[in-house]
Amino acid sequence: MKLQQLAIIFIIIVVPISLVVSEYTNNNIEVLQRQSEYNDILLSSTYDAIRAFQMNTLNNGYSTINDSKIRDISAAVNSFYNSLASALGTSGYTITDLQGYIPALLFTMYDGYYIYGNYQNVVSVQNGKQNYSTQNINELNSTNGIKPYIYYTCEYTSGAYLDIIVNYTLDNYISIMGTDGNKNTVNRAGYLINPSTVTEINEQNKTLKAHGILVEPEILGEYIEVIDTVRRASGTGTTMVAQGSPVYYNYVYYNNQKYYIDNKTSDENISTYSTYQGIRFFRLNNNIRTYLNENEARGLAQFLTGNENNISNIYNNFVNGDKTLFRDASAYRYYKEAKEFSEYVISIFSGRTLSIVTDSYNNQVNYTTTPDGSNTQVPIHSRASYNPSDIFVINANNDPEAEDSLFNEHRMDVIISSIESSLMSIIANFNLHQNSGYEFALPVMSEEDWYTITNNITIVTFLQGLPVKNFKYYSNYAVVANTKNKEFVSRDSILIRDVESGNASDSSGTYHNPRCMALSDSNPTNIIGYSNIDFEQQTILLPEEQESQGTQTLYYYPHSGAGGYECIIGKEDLLYTSDNLMLGTQYNILDDDGNIIETKNVNNNVRKAYIQALAREKYNLYKVNSYFNEY
Repeated sequence: MKLQQLAIIFIIIVVPISLVVSEYTNNNIEVLQRQSEYNDILLSSTYDAIRAFQMNTLNNGYSTINDSKIRDISAAVNSFYNSLASALGTSGYTITDLQGYIPALLFTMYDGYYIYGNYQNVVSVQNGKQNYSTQNINELNSTNGIKPYIYYTCEYTSGAYLDIIVNYTLDNYISIMGTDGNKNTVNRAGYLINPSTVTEINEQNKTLKAHGILVEPEILGEYIEVIDTVRRASGTGTTMVAQGSPVYYNYVYYNNQKYYIDNKTSDENISTYSTYQGIRFFRLNNNIRTYLNENEARGLAQFLTGNENNISNIYNNFVNGDKTLFRDASAYRYYKEAKEFSEYVISIFSGRTLSIVTDSYNNQVNYTTTPDGSNTQVPIHSRASYNPSDIFVINANNDPEAEDSLFNEHRMDVIISSIESSLMSIIANFNLHQNSGYEFALPVMSEEDWYTITNNITIVTFLQGLPVKNFKYYSNYAVVANTKNKEFVSRDSILIRDVESGNASDSSGTYHNPRCMALSDSNPTNIIGYSNIDFEQQTILLPEEQESQGTQTLYYYPHSGAGGYECIIGKEDLLYTSDNLMLGTQYNILDDDGNIIETKNVNNNVRKAYIQALAREKYNLYKVNSYFNEY
């Protein structure tokens, strides 16, 4: 064959094929680039939503109340949509357009979750009255909004009479409701622990041992910026005046709120404060200092010492430097009450053959395209198999405070099962009102993401159906944890630092992750733990009378110092787990090949600071069902 003929064949056959293959390859590369770009945009927008939620909750004294939560979530939703629309604005998508590609937004809270999504509104308000539509629900106009709160619940039965619903949370706090095997009504709430780990309870001194560590009353303190209501010099009315700079005050928890002792203000100045009635204890209400009246102070004195007439004794003892009467015993109360509650729960379930009501605990499945191209039904989350009767058999091998316990594994399964069911329902409803031809579905989420969701307050966002060329569509989700909030104290929420001097000019000191080996190896002695949000910058708005100073906002840190590089900044040197820290189990130091070099114990001083801080902060969180125990 002549060379000219080969050239003609090459031009006619090979070149077009090469061009087609090149165009196909370029299109696929462009699809991958577009998908990667959308992944970054979705994750960044979800982070923006978390930041908005954090900013609103950390500086809101009522952030744990449901109405306030809904406002904060609405603000986070708006932040997410605005961020997403801004990032995708060059592609021509507006906020209205994006609502057709976002089937759901999930907000997991401490004891339940909200879902923002599409639903049929059957209620309208006319002349101040609610009217319920009698239309077929599929004929109603749909709208986007936050659906009612859903608790993490599971129902258990045994025999003819035991029928109990357990509300779970992100930690070992549970609420139990129903009837026991003797037809008695059950309504209790508390922290579930292994009661055998709590020993040597001393009611008078408020001490006990938990996991072998002595738990005792603590001297707590922090820097705060306050606003005072001060009588005007003219004698008519009052004015609001900011303190001006952070001052270190000691405090105790009482009724889930901090109560401070004031030995800083001189008698001459304090007499001008409109709320001051001769008693040097105060609380904060949106950063406004309110001194206690006699009845409130008597209640505080009774709580601290068992004697309501000890108001002056508490103050004098503190000023003289002893401080034994003004100490916080929350950690003691946590373990004492948890032991009593746990023994009660064990007595109800002990020796029972439990069955789980399947409606509240089903394995959810979804259809997904497998690598071989088939459309296969797979579980969204695969649960381990275990005997339900073993869940509440509490012992050293099943300690609810341990991360690897059966109780904790089951708790996570309950949360996942509830979330799966709700998301599948709302996404299925979303499909009914879309005409894009794309089939929206709950994706199969990774076990790592489920772990994040079941152990943190999170925001989970879904973005599906965006065309990305070659008749392909973008479909993905993003999970971002909110690790700094007032609603939940996780195992990793505690930071350890030296006890502060209380000197306002002292900004020294380094705080560490309690799992930091540098902290443990230094054998620290004078240390204390606080929640991580107490190391975050706080803001306070100046009263109008002081805005002329050139600023409307003051900033301060409740605790001074900086984070340790090894554990806070570098995230290194964390070789043992929270279970090693809590339970006192040994941990191994390995070489590069995985061989054990050394087996070590966690420093007991660090364990003590961690156990007391975690118990104290958990005990003083607001709990929705705590009123169960009042009856």
